[in-house]
Amino acid sequence: MRTAIKHANRRFLRAAIVLIAGPGFAACPAIASSQPAALPFELTMIAPGVYSAIDGPGGKSGSNAGFVIGDDGVLVVDSFFDPEATRALIAEIRKLTPKPIRYVVNTHYHIDHVGGDAVLQQAGAVVIAHRNVRGWVRTENLHLFGDRITPAMKDRVAALALPDLTTDKDLTVWLGQRKVVVRTVHGHTGGDLVVSVPDADVVFCGDIVWRHVSPNIIDGTVATWIQTVRGLGSGPQAAQTTFVPGHGGIATAKDLADFADYLDDLRAIVRSAHAKGLSGDALVQAAMPELTRKHGDWTAFAHFAPLELRFMADELAGRKRTPQPVGE
Repeated sequence: MRTAIKHANRRFLRAAIVLIAGPGFAACPAIASSQPAALPFELTMIAPGVYSAIDGPGGKSGSNAGFVIGDDGVLVVDSFFDPEATRALIAEIRKLTPKPIRYVVNTHYHIDHVGGDAVLQQAGAVVIAHRNVRGWVRTENLHLFGDRITPAMKDRVAALALPDLTTDKDLTVWLGQRKVVVRTVHGHTGGDLVVSVPDADVVFCGDIVWRHVSPNIIDGTVATWIQTVRGLGSGPQAAQTTFVPGHGGIATAKDLADFADYLDDLRAIVRSAHAKGLSGDALVQAAMPELTRKHGDWTAFAHFAPLELRFMADELAGRKRTPQPVGE
């Protein structure tokens, strides 16, 4: 388990999962795009006043983000891994509107989504997060790196900004007359939020959704995660909703179904190998061919799939380590 964690999180040390926006935009109802070559993300208007910031090739931002412009202010969703990418995002927002950046919502605690929170706080934003995030952001992020963490990264984690407003319930944020709904969901970390903009049919999913990118399931409860993804992808407005995933390009309801199928297949394949008495390296060797046949073309598959198989086996055996809820 410890070996798996160490290898799983080498990527976090360099924010270097190979994450691409790619062909997902073809399925998105985007009508305007602005992409200066120097930006570490691709900025796209996916609905009036609603923008996605999709991590560029090479993972320079570390994850996806986005923002919503309302009548009297702006709400940002996630803040990337790299604070320089966060500053670039703020600069792009300033080009579009003089309205203040009032809020940033963290979809979960992982450093690739909260690394620029301090920059946004300095710009005047209130950081909103799940209650557990305040307790985990400076502790569980150390666990993500395992014993490969450098002194510099340890110092950075210790200095990560803490949320200003925490919740374990759904809440509504009003940007003047524009309604933004922050919902608690379950599956990826135990402290996940998704952000919806009802008048635009847009949902920012954080790492509850990965579009054609093999996920990091180090903290996940996969059975619950599958239910959450299928629920998001089968709601009454799902067919016309644009979903912004935590990694990968803009997603549709079909992409959510594909991701739920990935998690379902992972669980079923490991359960089958487990039933044959396999574990450890033998389980990975037996399960990899089938998982590769089904999903081997997903980005980062070669890196994450063996780790997913081990984490899934630990989950099914009841020995997987996951972050524990925190009190007030």
